[in-house]
Amino acid sequence: MPSKQDPIKLIKAALTESCRIDHVKTPVDVSMDGDCLIIEGMVERVSQKKKIMLAAMSLNNVTGVVDRLLVRPASRMTDAEIRDHVHASFIDEPVLKETEIRIEVERGIVDIEGKVGSLSHKRMAGALAWWVPGVTDVINSLEVVPPEEDNADEITDALRLIFEKDRLVDASAITISVSGWTVTLDGTAPGEAEREAAEDDAWCVWGVNDVISRITISTTGARH
Repeated sequence: MPSKQDPIKLIKAALTESCRIDHVKTPVDVSMDGDCLIIEGMVERVSQKKKIMLAAMSLNNVTGVVDRLLVRPASRMTDAEIRDHVHASFIDEPVLKETEIRIEVERGIVDIEGKVGSLSHKRMAGALAWWVPGVTDVINSLEVVPPEEDNADEITDALRLIFEKDRLVDASAITISVSGWTVTLDGTAPGEAEREAAEDDAWCVWGVNDVISRITISTTGARH
């Protein structure tokens, strides 16, 4: 009989409690290969995927985690179409226009490699890739040259830039604070879609380990 510390039971509990996943509508398979935890399936939001993987990596009685968890794409696109859209978004972004970033796409999973000039550039590239409707996952392998020391201010600045780029997010209505690798969001949004967009943007930021959202929906602040 499995013990209370059974990794599979712990992750399945996290799916329900912290990620609010309906196991019938959104089946996620959790299995063990020796001491390695394998998680596969498809969830609705970036935040759900990140929460599940962080919960898995925090377990003491597993030696590794195999991430096969994808995010349901907003629309169906071929890998070639996804690559073209990601490439176009990089070209359209002034800070990334002159960078040499290699883009590979397989089954909707985008892998970006190459060199960029700052951590903000790396984080912006990751967010832009996530925003392409057909993407199911993003692997951000970009190298920062020369290397930069990461800190809370850098994460805050990068997320502020990302909010300003996202048409669903009113950056002026949201306050960002960062402690360690945890982002806390305060403020208002005109609706649930806008609130979720801000939360998912924060989870898209490379290096973020947790997002605490205290964004409330304002009945008087809807944009027209």
